[in-house]
Amino acid sequence: MNSKNIKKRPPKILRFLIKLFQIILYIPIQIIFIPFAVIGIIIAIYKEMRKSKKLGVSFSAIKALQYRWLMHYFNTRPDPISVAFIKKFPCESHFGMWSIMGSLIISLRLFGFPAKLGKLVEQGEETADTTAGIRVLMFDKVMEKYVDEVEQIVLPGVGFDLIALRFTKEKKVKVFELDQVNTLNVKVETLKKAGIKHDWITYIPVDYANESWVDKLLGAGFDKTKKTLFLWQSVSLYLEADIVKKNLREMADLCVDGSIIAQDFYSKVFSSGEYSKAAKNFMNIIKKMGEPAKFGIDMSDDPKAAVELFLKECGLKMTKINLFGEKLDIEPFYCIVEAKKL
Repeated sequence: MNSKNIKKRPPKILRFLIKLFQIILYIPIQIIFIPFAVIGIIIAIYKEMRKSKKLGVSFSAIKALQYRWLMHYFNTRPDPISVAFIKKFPCESHFGMWSIMGSLIISLRLFGFPAKLGKLVEQGEETADTTAGIRVLMFDKVMEKYVDEVEQIVLPGVGFDLIALRFTKEKKVKVFELDQVNTLNVKVETLKKAGIKHDWITYIPVDYANESWVDKLLGAGFDKTKKTLFLWQSVSLYLEADIVKKNLREMADLCVDGSIIAQDFYSKVFSSGEYSKAAKNFMNIIKKMGEPAKFGIDMSDDPKAAVELFLKECGLKMTKINLFGEKLDIEPFYCIVEAKKL
């Protein structure tokens, strides 16, 4: 290899001086933002916890939307639709998020101050605190991969994620979103207030305790004879194992040959909070919000085989898997898989 083509890193002392200079510039910006951040935190906590509870909206349904907002402002993934949505969303505060993150965002844009929230690590080197952004991008890639190949897309429990709006506009594909009644009512109302067009998507509110989501989907016009993509993200963690299996079997039964089910799973050690301090903190937060972790797959021995076996029990054959953290010295803690009907 030609040594001239190798990009050399700056000397260690120079990297240290650059970082020191960035910190010196960052401190006064952070000081300016402190009073705004205090107010922003109060507003954000009220909206995310008190307001969402009052409206009957789950804490987990908001997370993907928050990550997309962060990635937009950290220049990782432009998403003006999610930003416009949050400005009218009753369970989140655009001002609150900006006041909390503003000093980091401005410092990153002005002089490249490094921020973990805006950083994407190499695939396989993910940790519990660097997963969110990569997960968003991977599910985006799944949608991009199949949106022109399938005739229908179904997103069960998608919450306030706007992935369907981003990738299916002006596409020849039927789109169905299913979620809790309160969640979808708030989502549709917010879309209207934000002036975001969404008329090509069929929103199906479901009372999961008393209604069959399959019957509701079929009643809304889903066609069992058409090639379909099911995108089921960040839901299984909050369900019992038998409920996860039941839902995946029902998806499999609705699929014709060539259909795809994209799904994510956490490991048992992560869902128990034993994986890391970040995992433990996350488990404590969702437990306090009334949504404790209930399911994880044992990935301690052969994670690919373990996930493949679980899917087989659901009537599915795994066709692709991305294991998070597989290049690290500890076991993988999360995966995104694609599967087809057996």
